[in-house]
Amino acid sequence: MALNVGQDFKKRWLNAPEMVRQTYQDDLARICDLLQPQTTIETWVIQNQKAQEASFDKIKQAYADLKAELIERARIRRQQALEQSLAQKREQQAQYAASLQADEIHQFQQQTHELIALRSSIQEEIESHTARYHQNPDHVAIDYSHARHQMSDDQIQSELESLRLRLELEADSLIEQAVTVFRAKLYTAAQEEIEYILKSSDL
Repeated sequence: MALNVGQDFKKRWLNAPEMVRQTYQDDLARICDLLQPQTTIETWVIQNQKAQEASFDKIKQAYADLKAELIERARIRRQQALEQSLAQKREQQAQYAASLQADEIHQFQQQTHELIALRSSIQEEIESHTARYHQNPDHVAIDYSHARHQMSDDQIQSELESLRLRLELEADSLIEQAVTVFRAKLYTAAQEEIEYILKSSDL
């Protein structure tokens, strides 16, 4: 009797589950028992039929377990790939958020410098207007016939002070408005980033 194991037997044998290899070895041992002089063929045939059915069930279950294990390994690999992709996406989103925040800070600093320059310009304008109202030189002829209709120096100084206060208040108001607009922009950008991250993180 010749035993034909087929091509690539070694590879197929090593790739088979342990339970399958053990079952085949048990089948071979049972066949070898048939060659023993004390073995009764009729009894062996009956026992062999039952043993073959049990071997078939073992082999079927072993390959089912192997299939389940391979499926679980594939699921774990996919899960790890998804987690890695999500981690990369979160890192990109964090970098984008940091870049956006840095840009907003830069714009805020630029607006602050512009407002400071505006305030300085207003202050210079105030000083320029104030410098125009000095006491006239003694050698200049002045008609005092209508003096009662002219403003006194105290009134002029009061008007200048009022003008200075109004300009300073206007500058402060402009600065406050710019800061409020910047904060609103920053809050809106932060809300959009949070919503985008939450949507992108939904698997």
